[in-house]
Amino acid sequence: MSADEQVQFLQELAQDLNSREIALPSFPDVVVKIRSALEDPQCSSDRLAEVARTDPVLVSRLLVAANSAFHNRAGIKIVDLDLAISRLGFETVRNTAIALAVEQIFNASQHVELRERLSALWDRSIAMSSMCFVIASKLSTVNTDNAFLCGLLNEVGKLYILTRARNYPQFLGDSDSLETVLRDWHPRVGRSIVEAWGFDPEIASSLDYDGSDTGIAQRDANLSDVTWAARLLIDDADAAFAQDPPHPSLCAVNIDPAGFDKLHEAFELYRQSMRSSVGK
Repeated sequence: MSADEQVQFLQELAQDLNSREIALPSFPDVVVKIRSALEDPQCSSDRLAEVARTDPVLVSRLLVAANSAFHNRAGIKIVDLDLAISRLGFETVRNTAIALAVEQIFNASQHVELRERLSALWDRSIAMSSMCFVIASKLSTVNTDNAFLCGLLNEVGKLYILTRARNYPQFLGDSDSLETVLRDWHPRVGRSIVEAWGFDPEIASSLDYDGSDTGIAQRDANLSDVTWAARLLIDDADAAFAQDPPHPSLCAVNIDPAGFDKLHEAFELYRQSMRSSVGK
């Protein structure tokens, strides 16, 4: 890719950010209705089941999730949606619906050169959401469902950039330049998208956290710490633990080599549940 083409691409990306015109496809109606229903503190299981039944694919994924080893350790088969919702809980129903929608967005591209990259990004999204969930489950100060969403949405900025790059075939073929742009730009782009989708501001801000907060030792762990720690452990846990001193985010979430095997076991169990219920 020529220098002029790269400059043009970055100018267009910057313009999208500045004008707040960055957007991916909106969520399907069933996700919007589930999120809306759960905003009502009086929402019942019957109401949630009524909304979920409008999407047969979601119903099947909820049943798969409810029967997974992570959510159904007794192994008693669940074939009824109402029982599945009772087993999973409202927030897991919401997150499964969102995960299904995000999966569909990742898989929507028909561009041959993008399919492999987007498939890898979706697999990483599953890994990140799973690791964030199990890390947060150890902490009293972080909501596990919000942590799940931080991990799930962590790669949407890259998705947008890759989709935008379809108009620059030479850019897609220049791996070094593309990886540099993805690394440098996806946090801000991802935050903009997640804000546009109406997620909690703390979830959005976790996407462009750079891991450099020097005041971690003086506060409780938050979503940004969980997301950064998950990224370190998924990228290379051995290297993360070899840092001296340890990365502040790992200290904030209280993870060390001694406890990692048990954490990783829970991570694999949850990731398998995710893969079975939302694909990959």
